[in-house]
Amino acid sequence: MRATKHPVGYRKVTIAIAVLSCMATFVAINNVTADVVVTDPVGFITLKAVGTNGPPAKNPFFTQIALGMSQVPDRSGIATTNGAKKLQLNSALTEGQYNRVIETGGLTNSTYYIEITSGTYAGLLNDIVSNNTANVFTVDDLTSYVVSNQTFKIYPQWTFGKLFGPTNSVGLAGGSGSANADNVEVWNPYATPQAFAVYYYKTTTLQGTGWRSGASATINQSNTVLYVERGILIGRRVSGTVSFPVVGAVKLGTTISPIVGGSGTRYTWAGNVYPAGIQLGQSLLYTGSTNTGVAGGSSVANADNVQIWNTNTASYTIYYFKTTTLQGTGWRSGASATISCATSNIPAGQPAVIVRKIPGGFDWYMPQLFTP
Repeated sequence: MRATKHPVGYRKVTIAIAVLSCMATFVAINNVTADVVVTDPVGFITLKAVGTNGPPAKNPFFTQIALGMSQVPDRSGIATTNGAKKLQLNSALTEGQYNRVIETGGLTNSTYYIEITSGTYAGLLNDIVSNNTANVFTVDDLTSYVVSNQTFKIYPQWTFGKLFGPTNSVGLAGGSGSANADNVEVWNPYATPQAFAVYYYKTTTLQGTGWRSGASATINQSNTVLYVERGILIGRRVSGTVSFPVVGAVKLGTTISPIVGGSGTRYTWAGNVYPAGIQLGQSLLYTGSTNTGVAGGSSVANADNVQIWNTNTASYTIYYFKTTTLQGTGWRSGASATISCATSNIPAGQPAVIVRKIPGGFDWYMPQLFTP
């Protein structure tokens, strides 16, 4: 469960999908999009936004990224449910230190979130609304998930300003509007219809410079939250690759990442929160139950899909879990029903696009598969 903020500036997109073979995809992806250096418990992951191969383009060239690091936790300890949307902590707080911020223009931005790190729901993330000297108040009622004496961590949120710099220090191409600048696109899986919110760095001084959304050239988006468990698209309109480090804490333990279902096909850009790849065979995305994992099937056409973007070819490799015994069961690609893809990765620094074809979502218990 993660509190959902519906971003502004929705736009529908059509995703061009190409089916690639199982093998020989991920070496290229890893080289292009993420170089990982990690210490325990902090480190960094270097993300890359790949440019076009020619002059400035009307249509951007996309790279898909996942943050791969949390921010360094601000606090940890023991939490006990103390009423609806209220957790009592075992340490004294300064009143208001975790309060949401009301921005100019009316935006409400969460500044911190809490993770439950023990018990059945270890890995549960929820935004903090406010706090007093003894309790934090959360967006959602956690009384069904937190009983008593469960461990927690509180993290600062990632934001545009923290990831890219409040003045765009990473060097994405700015412009007067989203149509002539590099775009940073964030998928809102809960919107109807589902859509991307588009952001860019505004360089013209009229109405102010800084991070803006496609919906407003005046409202500063520097403090808009980028959730650690959600993927991000960066669309470059100019040549040249931009590389930038994400410095923070190595996320430890299971992470509960909500996968959206509903009427018709629904998409979730689920970011790999770890600085290491997640093999499909160990990912826990398929559990045998559609209540807790992806739906398998006899082919890529009638199963839930897991799509991984290949920046080199600007296309997806599509995976599914094959449940029919002819030619064997297990993870397969759309290119072959016989070749096992159990060792194929959701790479560090990238999301997996989960394509849910049946009603009802599930919580993906994303496992930590590396030793820090």
